[in-house]
Parts: sequence; structure tokens; C-alpha cells
Amino acid sequence: MQRVFFLAAYFFICANAFAQQYPFVQYTPKDGLINSRVRKSYQDSKGRMYFLTYNGLSAYDGVRFKNYTVQNGLASNLVNDILEIGNDSFLVATNTGYLNILANGTMSLLKANGDPTPLANQFYKHSKNEIYITSDNGLYLLKNNRFTKLNTDPVKEHHFFGGITGYNDFVVFTTNELKYFRGIYLFDAINNRICDAMPDKGVRSLEKDEKNRIWISSDEELYVLDSMALARGKLVLVTPPGNYRPAKNYPTFNISFDDKAALLVYYNKKIVRIDEQGSISEMALPEQVSSSGVSHILTDRENIIWLCNDGAGVFKIVNSPLRIFENPAERPMQHYASKAFCFKDTTWYSFNNNKLFRKTPQGLTEFSCNTERSPFIFHQAGEKVLAYDFWNMYKAILNEKSGSVNFIRTASVPDSNAFGKKLMVDTYGNIIAIMATGLGVWKNNKLVCHIPAQTSDLIEGLAFDKNNLLWVVKRYWETEVFSLHPEDSSKYLQLVFRFEKDQPGGSPRSFVIDKTGMIWIGTREHGLFACRLEGKQLKKILHFNIANGLTDNFITALACDSLNNIIAGTQTGVDRIIRDDADSYRVENVTKNGNFFAFISDVWADANNQSYALTSTGGLLQLSSSDAIKHKKNFTPQLLIEEMRVNAHVFPFSKTTFSYKENNISFSVAAPSFIDEKQIRFSYLLEGSGNDQWSDTSALNSVINLTNLSAGEYLLKVKAYFPSTYYPPAESSFAFEVTPPWWQTWWFRLAIGIVGIALLVAGFRFYYSRKLANQKVVLEKKQAIEKERTRIATDMHDDLGAGLSRIKFLSETIGIKKQQQQPIEEDISKIRQYSHEMIDKMGEIVWALNEKNDSLSDLLSYTRSYAAEYLAQNGIQCVVSLPEQLPAAFVSGEFRRNIFLAVKEILHNVVKHSQAGKVNITITLAHNLAIQIQDDGSGFDPAHIRPYSNGLPNIEKRMKDIGGTMKIVTGKGTAVNLSVPLPL
Repeated sequence: MQRVFFLAAYFFICANAFAQQYPFVQYTPKDGLINSRVRKSYQDSKGRMYFLTYNGLSAYDGVRFKNYTVQNGLASNLVNDILEIGNDSFLVATNTGYLNILANGTMSLLKANGDPTPLANQFYKHSKNEIYITSDNGLYLLKNNRFTKLNTDPVKEHHFFGGITGYNDFVVFTTNELKYFRGIYLFDAINNRICDAMPDKGVRSLEKDEKNRIWISSDEELYVLDSMALARGKLVLVTPPGNYRPAKNYPTFNISFDDKAALLVYYNKKIVRIDEQGSISEMALPEQVSSSGVSHILTDRENIIWLCNDGAGVFKIVNSPLRIFENPAERPMQHYASKAFCFKDTTWYSFNNNKLFRKTPQGLTEFSCNTERSPFIFHQAGEKVLAYDFWNMYKAILNEKSGSVNFIRTASVPDSNAFGKKLMVDTYGNIIAIMATGLGVWKNNKLVCHIPAQTSDLIEGLAFDKNNLLWVVKRYWETEVFSLHPEDSSKYLQLVFRFEKDQPGGSPRSFVIDKTGMIWIGTREHGLFACRLEGKQLKKILHFNIANGLTDNFITALACDSLNNIIAGTQTGVDRIIRDDADSYRVENVTKNGNFFAFISDVWADANNQSYALTSTGGLLQLSSSDAIKHKKNFTPQLLIEEMRVNAHVFPFSKTTFSYKENNISFSVAAPSFIDEKQIRFSYLLEGSGNDQWSDTSALNSVINLTNLSAGEYLLKVKAYFPSTYYPPAESSFAFEVTPPWWQTWWFRLAIGIVGIALLVAGFRFYYSRKLANQKVVLEKKQAIEKERTRIATDMHDDLGAGLSRIKFLSETIGIKKQQQQPIEEDISKIRQYSHEMIDKMGEIVWALNEKNDSLSDLLSYTRSYAAEYLAQNGIQCVVSLPEQLPAAFVSGEFRRNIFLAVKEILHNVVKHSQAGKVNITITLAHNLAIQIQDDGSGFDPAHIRPYSNGLPNIEKRMKDIGGTMKIVTGKGTAVNLSVPLPL
């Protein structure tokens, strides 16, 4: 943290000025400054301060120092000058043949075209695109990123060019030869030549004020260049104009101007201020500042004075409404002021000796008292005053001529009942006094009414409201409100309201009523309460404490000024609660801003909009009105988002889109205002996070950490509050986006949706296809059953029906023949034959229908048995060749039937047509079932098959129905080859 200390200086304004203290704030490497040898300070357009040192460059935004050295890209650690050339872009000159560019916080080397980069000493920005540079080897122009060496004849080449400024189309620069500052030159920028020179004139400094006047300090005195002569291309030194003439007596290395066009110079270990009215102020500097000398003075936009020191760092003198006087008596004294009383524009100071001092607009008057110690004035009416001490009340008539006050005692109280904090005269001329035993009313110097207080309690404050009701605030038990009744002295004070201890709360120590009737109560530990009387209740309206801006929670004294601001004295200093509008208040830490801390024993305000405070050691503090401190050009601090880190790595602000893995983002913010930068508070709101509440205001919020951000679009809003000044809140924002992982992107979700819909459609399609397939299978089974039933019916009709019809016909024939006595043996034999055939066919039908026979081995066994038996019955030899092992493969009834009937039909043809004596049946199994039936008969010619024959077509059809084929090979005998794919 910064080191803060107080240094006494003497401020002379006319003849009646007296000692005033100025607070200095020092910045050193302990606070973050890069080096304590500071050459120059500079303020950019956004309010940041830059300090040029012998060991690097420091940028200070009020929150943190950001330092640059050769390790950060600086060409050399010895920094000569800096110039703002664009938005967050700066040209930096170091003591080497390179220039740096500082852009958005990043330092890099300037890559320029044209002549080599000069060793630059100072910059002068003539226009947006033209920058003049003084260097160790001449004058240069930097334009459009190109260096051009200018014609500076007849200046000696070995001269080092130093200070530089300009006027219209002319450039004024100085030279020096290793600390011998000598020579001033005028360069004509249009004609590229030196048009006038004073080569032997000693020049210490060169500066231009806001009125475009060029000030030059020589070895002898301070001059101004004549503007009319400059316009003609001539150098003419004149005495400073008007009331600035006394400035000629202050040759100096350092010149600055404040917001009121007052000249500030460093001379003989003092800061001398000369304004346009000719007033001269001298501020003596302490040893810490003056021992190493002031290398540069800068007055910033807030009228703060910055002093650069070659060895002790940087010193800041804050432009504050606070003036600190060592003694209201305006002279050193052994004794100190113990109490003050203000009446209109007159203030009385009671000292702890027999002296009284009266301060009026006409001046300060000292009075001697006839008492050992000066009593406390509490009332004035013309030349008559009333006073008191701990046990007595007095009256007196002022003797202006003799400068003395003869106090006459008018009343006394015993030691056990001393007078307290306050005595006052009411509208009826009676004295109301706080006493050790309670509240007393004195009429004609006699105690006529006494309101006792509890033994352990103390009365801390009295005040009349706008209804002439007397408010009495007690330390421990209650707050009471009385009405005045002059018609009955014994009941002069009659109770109207009583508010218990918890209304409003805390232990009161001070009390005041403002001009709107608001009740302000200062407490011992709980800060300051503001209340209003609503009906019979004392309602809390406001509460101020350390958490929301007060310097301290112990409020020792309260007063209300002419602007209805509340002056609050605490055990560590003075705060001012400023009423901005009807419902808005802010806290101004007056003494804390001035780095002054003391126990405040009393505060008051006069009729001239000035407020005062008295310390416990008799020091006087004067507070100017809250709007008395104005700054240059209506300066308002900007809220800056200085740095962005993503996963702890610095990122440029041009990047606004981050991946889902880059979801830990921090922002460093600042609001450059240096009146009291440590009191600046920050608050933020992250839109898009689901939280619509602003964060608590805290200086710690200068670093905003956003962790584990989910995917989405965000808008970071930041506010800066300046509780110690009248500045309105400053705002800034930054929009960014965290992209989701690919599995959470819209296109992936769309694809998933499409796939899901496709799967759903496919699922429904599969379900209904399966359902239709099952229904088809069931239907096919039904159709197969119906087909099988039809086949069985057909077979029974064709085979069994035909046999039964023959038997019936033969039976009828037998009956007829028997009547005719004809022979019937042949017919009976046929009936027997047909019966056997029908039985065989019935067996075949039953075999085909039986599911137990649905195996390949059953089919082949049954077929072999039939073939052997059938051929044997017809006298043909049968040889059947089968594989050694028959698989137990499943075959359908249709497969069995078609194979069997095809073999049966072939054997029937062999028996009927071939005249064969032997038949070889060969069965092989592989992927197909192959059956070869080879006879040794006469063979046949397929081309001469009997018309309308159904045998072979039936065989082909049966094989085709089960996916098989039939081939007939004729020659010596006939071979019929059947091939059918086996079912899996």
C-alpha cells in the first residue's frame, strides 16, 4: 500500500494567512512503482498516469501499477519521453536508437521506414500525422511511419536537442551540452529551416500553457515568448504578462499550470503558485521531496499536483476541500482550543487558558478573560454573550477597545451536578441545560424545571425541530421529545414522545436535526442513523457505517450545513454526508481523502457555506463546500476494463468468442481518479448468467473472476462509484460468448433430432413391417394349411375317389353278373387290387401329413423302402446307394411329398415304359440333395413323348416348386437326375 504522511507547509495569502498543513501521498517501489528515480510524469486521455524512470516505465490506473522494462519489450530501461498517438496507443522514447509502441498494454518496437530511428529525447505532436522529435543528433519528423531528418543548420552537430514545443507552423526547441543548457531555436516547418536562434541564451525549461503561450525559464528569470513575434518567425523574450509579472523572479527547471491557469514552479525547495490575479502562494516542501530535487511537476485533470523526485519516487498533493490549521489563534501557542461556538458568521474559540478568540469575516479578535480558563460561549446577542463552565453560568458585555471580557457569574450548581455538553437559549429566552442529573430549565438565572435522568444515564444531545419541540437524546435508555409550556414554569417541559433504546439503536453520542426535519443520531459503535417521525414511531430511513463509506463507526459530533449536508465528526476524522437529491445521499471522506486522521471533538457550520471541525488537540479543520473542488474541463473518470485473462492467460479484447474449455475468465478494471483512489468501489452484473443482482460494491471487485461459465452469450456490466467525490458512477460493458462443446451445438442437436426421428420412424416401420411379416407368415401358414387341405382333398378325390369309384363300379358289375350267373372272379380280383392301391395311397397321404417324418433321413429311408418294394413287385432289381450317415436335417412336408412323388413317378415310368431289369438309385448329399435313377432299359426319345402326357411335366413342376431341377440323360438306358437345395 502507499505510504502516507503529513508535512507542514506555510501558505501565505495576503497579510492575515496562518499555518496550514498539506497532505502528501508518496508512491515508491513498495507500492508498485518500477523505480524511485522518476524523471517525468504523463497523463493520458483516459486518466492513467505514466511515470518515466531510470529503470523502466510505470503505468498507474489507480488500482495497480503495470511496469515495463527490457524484459517486457522496452528497448532500454532509461525512458526519455512518452506521447499518446491514438486510442490506448503510445510512442515511447528510451535512451537508445529505438522507439517503442505501447498498444493496448503490449510493448513492441516501432518498425518505421526511411532514415534510421534517432535516439529520441522529447516528442512534440504538431498534428495528427506529424510528430517532431528532438534527439541527440538532430531534429526529426515522424510522419506516416517514416523518419525524416530536418535541416537544422547552423546548429552545431554535437549539440543534444532537448525541450520542444510549437506555435502555428513553427517549432521551438532547445539544446544542451551535457547539462549546460544553452540555446533556443525557432524552426520553420514550412520551409524546413532554422528561421531564428538565441544560441547563447541559457534555457532551463520550456512549457506551453492552455492559452498557447510558451514559457521559457532562463538562467536569470522566467520569460514568455512574444506570440506576435513568433507568428513572424522571430524569437522575442518578454516579461510574463499582466499579473504574472512576479513570475520572472523564479527561474526553474519545472513549470506547470493548474485548472485556473495559475502558474506552478519549483523554486528554492518550494512550490510557488502565481495566479492571473497576481496572488503568490509558496508551499515549502519537506526534506523527503526536496533533498533529491523535483525533476518534474504535473497538474492533472483533477487539479492534483504530482511531483517527480530523483530518488524518493512520486509525491501527490491532492486537491481537497480540506484545509488544516495548526491553531485557530493563527499563531503558535502553548495552549489549545477546547471548544467552539458558531453564531451566524461569528465563531468563538475557547482556549484552556484565559483567552477567547472571535473569528468574523472582518478578521480575528483576541480577548482576555477575568477567569482562570475561558468559559464556553453558548449564546450571543449583539455585544452580550452567555457562557458556562462545568459548574457555573456567566454573562458578559464585550469590550472591543480593551480586548477583554469581564464574565459575571449568574448561576451555579454543586459539584455533583455539573453542566454537560450543551446549553442553549430557547425562543422564550430561557436557558435549557444538560446537567449530570438530567435536564434543567433556567429562567431568570433560577432552575425552574428539572427532568431527572436515571443515575447511570447521560444526555448526549439537544435540538429543536421545526415544530419547536425539544428532542433529548440519551446515551443508554431512550430518546424523549418535549413541548415547551412557559405558562407553567414547574411543568415547562412536558413529554410528548418517548422512544426506547432500540429506536433507532446503538449507544448515541451525538445528535442533530436537519432542515427537512430528519433526525440524525450518531452512535458509539453502530455508525450514523437517519430517522423520521411517522405518527408515534421513529422510523429508520438511512444507516451509514464503515461498510457503506464512513471513516469510523464512532460518531463524536454532528452538524448540518447551509446546503443541508451532514458534517459527521468521528474518532478518526470528518465525513460529510452529502444530500444529492430528495432520496439520495453519499459519503465524502473529507479528512481521509486528505490523509489526515484525528479525534474530532466538535463540528459546526457557518452562514457562508463553510464547515469546521475541532480536533481533540485544538487543531482547526476547514471544509469548503462539497462542490468547491472543480477539475479541469469537467473531468469525469472513465471506467476501464484493463485486462482480460482466460484460464489465467492474458487475451486481447478483440477476442470475444471462447470455447467451452475457456470458461474461466477474469477482468481487471480501474477508474483512474486520484483524489482518493483507494476508496473507489466497483460493482458488476453478468447478464446471461441468470443472476440479475449487482454485486456488492467493493474495492476488491477491481478484479472480477467469472469461473466455470456455461455456454451462452454474456454481457458484463461494470460500475465504478466514487464515494469521496461528486463524480457520478462510471459504467462500462463487455460482450462475449462461450461456445458449447460440439455435442451441445445446435447442428449436433439438430442432427441428433433428425437421427432420433429417423430411428423412431425406422422403429415404427420395423415394428409394423415385423407385424405385417408376422401377419404374412400367419396368413401364409393359413394359406399353406388351406393349400395342404386342398391338396389332400384333391389327392383323396383323385386317388381314393377314383379307386372307390372303380370298386363301386365293380361291385355293381358283380351284382349284375351274379343275377345273370356270369363269372365274377376277375372283378373280385380287381376289387382286391384296387383296395391294396387305395391302402398304399392312404399310407402315403398319412406319411406326408405326419410331422414326425419331417427329417431328411425319414424321407430317404421311406423313399428307398418304397423303391425297393415297388420295383421288386414288378420284377426289377433295385440297387440303392445312400451316404453312410444321414443328417437329421429338417425338411418340410411339401419338400418330402414332392421328392417322394417325383421319385415315385420316375419309378412308375421305368416299370411301365423302360423294359428294364435293373435300376440303380444313387443319393448324394452336399449343399444339394442329388438323386440319380438309372435304368438299363430301352431308353426313350424325349421328342417323341406321347401327347397330353402329364408324367414328366408333373415331375418338373414338383421339382420347381421346391427350387430343384430335373435332367434326363438317355442312351443305353435312361438316367433321371434330380437336384434340390437342402434347407439350412
